Amino acid sequence: MKEILVILKNKSLVSNSLSFNSFLLKLIDEGLTQKSIIIRGHLKTRYTFNQDFNIYNFCNSLEKNSFFSMSTALNILKVSYFRDEYIFISKERTKRIKHSNAILTQENIDNAFSKRPRRTAAYDKIDNRIVILLESNNTNSFGIIKYDGYNISSINRAFVEMITNIHYFQSSKNVIKVFTNIKNRLDVDEIYTIIEKFDFIYPYFQLAGFYLEQIGYSQNELSKFHAKKSELNFYTEKNKDYYMLNKYWNIFY
Repeated sequence: MKEILVILKNKSLVSNSLSFNSFLLKLIDEGLTQKSIIIRGHLKTRYTFNQDFNIYNFCNSLEKNSFFSMSTALNILKVSYFRDEYIFISKERTKRIKHSNAILTQENIDNAFSKRPRRTAAYDKIDNRIVILLESNNTNSFGIIKYDGYNISSINRAFVEMITNIHYFQSSKNVIKVFTNIKNRLDVDEIYTIIEKFDFIYPYFQLAGFYLEQIGYSQNELSKFHAKKSELNFYTEKNKDYYMLNKYWNIFY
């Protein structure tokens, strides 16, 4: 806004003595509204003359090279309205973090999943919506599509994002229900490739296989996921009081 005022003064469209506060008050009188949130300690303010506030347009301007992810991508695609009070915005790291040489043990997994899940502190509330900024590994934007003017995760990428960030969705049952309703929109081959691209340290092929079977795919259709199954047991969620074990997928759920 200050830069706009300078431009207007340089073009002699307003008085050189016009202060920024006076300029802003004049615009407010003409119908200008402002919306602000604080993310990671930074105040982010946006201005508009539109009377209908568009939360997606607002969030789309918050981070350069960001995209709408997880359930927000599904909501923008109008294939789901699950947790639409949360707006998930992600940004890929500029440099890829590789985990290929990391050594994973059952003890590591058990210890990690016995603890309460950690959620990002990069969030704020605006108009009864909670805006959450996330960071993901660099995949060269694989599975990120353009839709309705926004960069968003594809349905298949959103599936991978949600099963690997289950702590934002209350329980694995909720995610299974969401994707059961849109099973015909999933592509198991693309899901497999997305997991490859992410190069997770955890055995997410078997987790994806477990979820996809729950959604309605047969074990035969998921053979490539089962072929990648680790001998280690893995979990759908952290810090549950009680788990059952699916021995076919080695998944505690």
